[in-house]
Amino acid sequence: STFGSTTNPRLALIVTPAEKSTIKVLFGTAFRAPNDYEMYYAYDTQSPNPELNPERIRTTEVVFDQYLGDHLRASVSGYYYKINELIQYGTDPLVPGNSQFQNISEVYANGGEAELDGKWANGLEARISYAIQRTKDEATGDPLTNSPAQMGKLVLNVPLMKEKIALGVEEQYMSRRMTDTGNYASAFYLTHLTLLSQNIVPRLEASVSVYNLFDKDYGDPVTTDFLQPTIQQDGRNYRFKITYAF
Repeated sequence: STFGSTTNPRLALIVTPAEKSTIKVLFGTAFRAPNDYEMYYAYDTQSPNPELNPERIRTTEVVFDQYLGDHLRASVSGYYYKINELIQYGTDPLVPGNSQFQNISEVYANGGEAELDGKWANGLEARISYAIQRTKDEATGDPLTNSPAQMGKLVLNVPLMKEKIALGVEEQYMSRRMTDTGNYASAFYLTHLTLLSQNIVPRLEASVSVYNLFDKDYGDPVTTDFLQPTIQQDGRNYRFKITYAF
């Protein structure tokens, strides 16, 4: 209702050159409409902008999947994204000194990801993935804030008692990310553990999880709306969960 109609096609070409191999070529477009805060919020030093246009993205991706034997699947993908009319803080041309949300930048991202996952008859599951990416402002060539260049993940689900008790381990890595002040939030590793119980009691499922097992000290970048460039994230924390199905 704020900007009119939009058309966003999505296309996919999928080829199977061999029985256990698949190649996918994907293309699509999408948009994000400006929200009420971006369009109408006004303060002493901030002006509204009801004429904002939506952000628009165009994506291209190529994926290669290969099954290795009976239990493993490998996947390699590469992508290129371009965003037009990214909504960012700018200067109100009619009120000197005031900031205002505006359609300012065109940005692009390119990168790739590799993943290997496996499933076995005894219930053991494993997945490891690694991604690299570059995101930049097309006009200036500057990297975007809060955008990691590398990410990695390792997930293991180990059955301790078949179909009844399992242990889940997740390891995450994220490289450093630039803040709005031009500095960097540090890279970090996180480890999560979950012990899951199923079918010991009919229709009852219980779990206990420990997040950030080693109490890693890290923060996420935030905008200049905040006094600090990063917001401290949770240290070690716990979750207990019980689900009963009637």
